[in-house]
Amino acid sequence: MHHTEMEQHMQAMHGMRDKLAAAATPEERQRLMEEQMELMHRGMDMLSDMRGEGADAHAHGPMEMRMQMMQSMMQMMMDRMDPMHR
Repeated sequence: MHHTEMEQHMQAMHGMRDKLAAAATPEERQRLMEEQMELMHRGMDMLSDMRGEGADAHAHGPMEMRMQMMQSMMQMMMDRMDPMHR
């Protein structure tokens, strides 16, 4: 797992939040929520992959990125529970 791949995923998660906030119709919001769920699944897969990387996964940089990704995913889950929470 490369830092750039994780950074791109983080940017996609942040962008998805903006898209959901701008959704004009319930149908558009539903489609975006399905995309958001796929992003969250990919994020979980990335975190799982990082766990298996051995000692390198515990270095400061990767650990910090893991924490950022987990925080973003938690925010996405909160947004899913409360659409008005922004």
